[in-house]
Amino acid sequence: MLILAGVGALLLLSGLGIFWLDRMVADPAAAELPQTLAGQPLAQAVYGRQAANEIFELHRKTLPLTSAAVGVYGPDGEITLWVSGAGAPFLAARMIDAMRERIAANPAVFQPLGGREVAGRQVEELAGMGQRHYYFQSGSLVIWLAAPEGLAETALQETLAFYP
Repeated sequence: MLILAGVGALLLLSGLGIFWLDRMVADPAAAELPQTLAGQPLAQAVYGRQAANEIFELHRKTLPLTSAAVGVYGPDGEITLWVSGAGAPFLAARMIDAMRERIAANPAVFQPLGGREVAGRQVEELAGMGQRHYYFQSGSLVIWLAAPEGLAETALQETLAFYP
């Protein structure tokens, strides 16, 4: 009898968790953005559903995002930061793995430069479109940063500090 009650409670909690995640994905919240990166002020930003739609366009598919933000920094849009909330750290890890696999399978746009540990986190580094690109996981967030060579390392350090 106790086992059946435990199974019932587990099923109830699982159902509530799926319902909560489904509601979050249906209307992603606004993720936070730093106000400056590498000395460049936040010039444009979109949050929530609008940011998620921009991220979907980049990936050419819908992703189960619970929060999102896209920030453009500097007067000429020198730096761009994409922030995607995955709902749980294991989901963010799966998104990182999927990105790594997709980039490796199609190196025409981005040239993988390898991963490295920075501030205790695994950061993937890429070159492409005249910029340096980095992506990494911070809890349940997936962060992608694009910056010109001269600002890239500083922007990465500041981004890692903002998303501990």
